Amino acid sequence: MARVVLGMLGLGTVGSGVVKLLAQHKHLQLKKIAVRDLAKERTTTTTCPITTDVNEIIDDPEIEVLVEVMGGEEPALTYIKRALEKRKHVVTANKEVLAKHGPSLFALAREKGVTIFFEASVAGGIPLISTIQRGLGANQFKAVTGILNGTTNFILSNMEERGLSYETALAEAQALGFAEADPSADVDGHDVAYKLSILAALSFQRFVKPTDIYRQGIREITPEDLALAKEFGYRIKLVGTARSTTNGKETSTEEKSLAVRVHPTLVPLSHPLAAVSGSNNCILVTGDAVGEIIMVGPGAGSLPTASAVVGDIINLESALKLPDFASYFQPSITSQWSNTASSDDWVSPYFLRLSVADTPGVIGTIGTIFGNHKISIQSIIQRGVKDGRATIVILTHDVREGDMNAALTNLKECPFLDSVASAIRIYKAG
Repeated sequence: MARVVLGMLGLGTVGSGVVKLLAQHKHLQLKKIAVRDLAKERTTTTTCPITTDVNEIIDDPEIEVLVEVMGGEEPALTYIKRALEKRKHVVTANKEVLAKHGPSLFALAREKGVTIFFEASVAGGIPLISTIQRGLGANQFKAVTGILNGTTNFILSNMEERGLSYETALAEAQALGFAEADPSADVDGHDVAYKLSILAALSFQRFVKPTDIYRQGIREITPEDLALAKEFGYRIKLVGTARSTTNGKETSTEEKSLAVRVHPTLVPLSHPLAAVSGSNNCILVTGDAVGEIIMVGPGAGSLPTASAVVGDIINLESALKLPDFASYFQPSITSQWSNTASSDDWVSPYFLRLSVADTPGVIGTIGTIFGNHKISIQSIIQRGVKDGRATIVILTHDVREGDMNAALTNLKECPFLDSVASAIRIYKAG
């Protein structure tokens, strides 16, 4: 069997896992690795040369496949483009580069007759992308929903199970290596937004600009929110969703739009998403033929992510001997960005926690304001009067997002209101 010659950019957590797994596949030759700093101490031993000169890999005609696991937008984007220009296939775990530049990168790959493999860019060791791209190819997709960030799931799980504050749970996640020193990409939802853009491209043929994705992180979630959610039969998770707004109707490509969002969500305890704890991911894919498919597994880590990278390399290696194989592996993704639906038209139930003055007529006034904005209240209770202040917890039926925002604006004008301490959407299936 002829060897496939690889060059790799990056030798961090994922790159180290790739080196370890490639050692088990002798027909895959890792010829050279490029890193930023040769002097950096590494626990991984390699049998191939390590260099700081990326040109030694990109300009090497013997290297057929560029494996990019360095992360970040630049210089990774430049290196991937140059490799495609040189007609090298690319295997990447870089969700940020794909989400921000996917349309142009896939167009360039088609032009040059090569392909981009990117299983490791979403959900780590879960074979999600190949399942959507090939295993479920007969379906028209309605939605892709899930827990797509292990760091935030780890933090929320520990906050609920152990009553930790957000700050304490984050510090513990950082100490264990689940969270970066700067956790913004995870806890503010950027990571999930990148992954949703990629999943939208696979499911609906167009990338969504990450800046067009509604994004709300977990910094404001409190142990009180988690305890109240559990009392009402829910668990709070950071959930990302990309959903078609056409509801199965025949619509022209120009008219199609997607509802794409990431935010904390109250998930019923009976739902599979609620059972996912620790740093695991869980994804629900809904197709018109297959119904709902659920995939659960490790979303990050050295070996799970490296497993996806090396799996892509093996798939690529098996196809290289076929004529014009690249066109088969190129996903049906257009070079245009997707339109996104107005958030005002989203519909879901809501959980609200209000801090108010304990005075007569408060609940009646809240009911009147909500009624004026077509919001139906499922339940409303008052808790914990202290120093003349009280907590009011409200669960609504389905409400249009624009109507809820208008009602909260009116509510904030009321003199009895101290704050809207929490306004969290409740999971809506379908």
